[in-house]
Amino acid sequence: MAFSAPRPLARLAAPGLLLLASLALYGSGLLPGRAFFYRDVLHYYWPMQATRFMLGGLPQWNPFHQGGLPFLADIHSGVFYPPNLLFGVLSFPTAYALLLVLHHFVGQLGLYVFLRRQGFEELPALTGTLAFGLTGYMAGLSTFGPLVSGLAWTPWLLVVLQSQLLPMRKLAVLALLIAAQIVSGDPQTALYSALVAAAHVAWFPGRKEQLIALTGAGALGLLLAGVQVFPTLGLLAESTRGGSTVSYLSSWNLHPLRMIEFAFPYPFGEYLGVPQFWAWFMVKGPGSIPFAMSIYLGVTVLALAVLGVRRDRLTGFALTLCALGLLLALGERSPVAFLLEHPPFRFFRYPEKYVVLVALGCAVLAASGARALISGPSWRRLIPIAVAAVLMGGALVFARGVPESALELFASILREANMRADPSGPLESAVRSVGASLLFTLALLVLAALALRKRGGRAVAVGVLALVAMDLLRTTRKTVWLGPASLFREPAIAARLKEQTGSPPARLFRLDKQLKASAPPSRSPEGLIQLREWELGTLKSNLSGAFGLEEVTSYSAVELRRWRALMDAFAQQPQKVAELYAGCLLLTSSQAAQAGGAGEEVVLSDPSLGLAVTKRSECPQRLRTVTRTTAVADLDEALARLTSGSVDLKQEALVEGGTTKTYGPAEVSGLELDPRSARARVVAPAGGTFLVFATNSYPGWTATVDGNEVPVQVVNGATMGLEVPEGSHQVELEFTDPNIQSGLQATIAGALLLGLLFVSRRREPEAPPEAPTPG
Repeated sequence: MAFSAPRPLARLAAPGLLLLASLALYGSGLLPGRAFFYRDVLHYYWPMQATRFMLGGLPQWNPFHQGGLPFLADIHSGVFYPPNLLFGVLSFPTAYALLLVLHHFVGQLGLYVFLRRQGFEELPALTGTLAFGLTGYMAGLSTFGPLVSGLAWTPWLLVVLQSQLLPMRKLAVLALLIAAQIVSGDPQTALYSALVAAAHVAWFPGRKEQLIALTGAGALGLLLAGVQVFPTLGLLAESTRGGSTVSYLSSWNLHPLRMIEFAFPYPFGEYLGVPQFWAWFMVKGPGSIPFAMSIYLGVTVLALAVLGVRRDRLTGFALTLCALGLLLALGERSPVAFLLEHPPFRFFRYPEKYVVLVALGCAVLAASGARALISGPSWRRLIPIAVAAVLMGGALVFARGVPESALELFASILREANMRADPSGPLESAVRSVGASLLFTLALLVLAALALRKRGGRAVAVGVLALVAMDLLRTTRKTVWLGPASLFREPAIAARLKEQTGSPPARLFRLDKQLKASAPPSRSPEGLIQLREWELGTLKSNLSGAFGLEEVTSYSAVELRRWRALMDAFAQQPQKVAELYAGCLLLTSSQAAQAGGAGEEVVLSDPSLGLAVTKRSECPQRLRTVTRTTAVADLDEALARLTSGSVDLKQEALVEGGTTKTYGPAEVSGLELDPRSARARVVAPAGGTFLVFATNSYPGWTATVDGNEVPVQVVNGATMGLEVPEGSHQVELEFTDPNIQSGLQATIAGALLLGLLFVSRRREPEAPPEAPTPG
């Protein structure tokens, strides 16, 4: 039933409410002195954007991380996503928070429009929209901004699919949405859209027309994003994601027991609050906290979803999304786990991410349920919800009435899970969680009773909307973490290190294992902020790059396969990797520095951080010559020789596909380094010399000797080098992404085709002339 509202304010009421919801979720990050900081925000996104604007122009090579790697080709950089230009105008914390709010609002608005076009009245459509936008999963995405950016366009894909646009224009708009998701910084959202679109095709009429539009739009979207896609495909072939193994798919799967959290907020404890999280056996991933910090869908949302199930196409569509999301999120435990080992799924980590499809499906059902409840549901439909409330009440009576038995029950659960913990904490977590869900369930039943007495009342509709919002926002308070904006500042150590690196700059090598022992605890909000302050002060992950310092170690969503193999091979001898990459400054712990290493001198220290910086007395230049080359067949043979200890890295280089040869001493002078080039004067003796460039080997690096191009060869498993003839020569190396030109051509072709689609008009059949009216 439609509810009237005053005009013209009614047109702004729904968007205004959705904007308020976005601000309620993420808006605290816009407050002065506040900032999102957890996970990739501080360690990855900030250095990424700082590097982008530091490099300027079209940033093709990143010299600051992992000994050099492609920048533009890393699709997570979001170089071609226009909204990311905000990072060049505003401070990073402000730009990041603003992008979160705006994209979240755009995504909510798209879902609202879709639901309205499905025939839902304003308030049920708003209820369904908030059931998705305020879910625990979306709250947890505050630490993964690019995922929110890309996800914003998925609901609009549904809107366009069901629009009355001319076929060619519909295809063009769909292509723009797909291209935006591809270049947004998290292309997995394009895969979400593909799955959502597949479910839509399966359930809604016009399958042939939809398939034609989606197939054409997918191809055109890839063309439009070609300037990003082509370099990225080249990088994938050289990265750990392009190999024959996909071991990272076993990380951050949705544990089946976590599905309890769909209906109960933090039933296993809070990650930073009290009682604390205890079910660590469910977490298997690169961090101690699951990717999805909360998967709370809302007990009110699930209850409405139960009421919303009908024998119609929309229900089939929503249930399909729920099933797809759940099957994929289970990862290696899923009966369809084999799909994750094949493209396109294999290119994306952490199956837990697919919970977003479950949230979207439940939100659509919740809109249907809200409409049913407002209209006055049958008592039969309310029975499952009432039974659930009785069971929750019984559980609380048991826990509070016979606490000894309840504690014994939880003690046995802990023993079964091989967990050594006091059962009182887990019991208290469960009691609080069940109590909160029971309260909201009872409130929903009260609204249902009111609706049965007075069908279609606006007060009931508003009450349902408010109840869903309160239910979800209560949990998001504990999921969205903010810290001081002062975390995004240059630490004192960075300026001191710049003095030590000299010119041309020496590289840093952070010894993570030694430093980890000095890290403060982080099981409280205050402790987590202190930990991030310590990590900033010790330049963890990619932070050194944010200040123009080059490092050998760092974190990247896409790692070069050869670099990773070298790091793994020397996991117990990291100084060897530092030597291979000309890492002259070692960031280590004060305790480890006291033990000292041969040829290392402490040049900087900060006892408050437990940090010491040592400098190697014999540090090779970035461009250096060797007196011997040894031919190796491939990476495996190079690693075997390097780890055997028989290779003198100062004098010998292992050259893949090269020759075994001895050279006389040579001289390198006038070394100049730019972000994607290097040059030096090399004076070689009779018989020439071999020049090693301590930067990651990657297609697109070319070398010239006095302007004449010479072959670049893979050296020491991961770096590169070239042979220089006798005499004095000017040697230059330069990087140009080998796929940027073809990608640019594809984008131009796509733009031309897009323009043709927008100006084209399908000729409508002419109406027959009207018959003359009888006189």
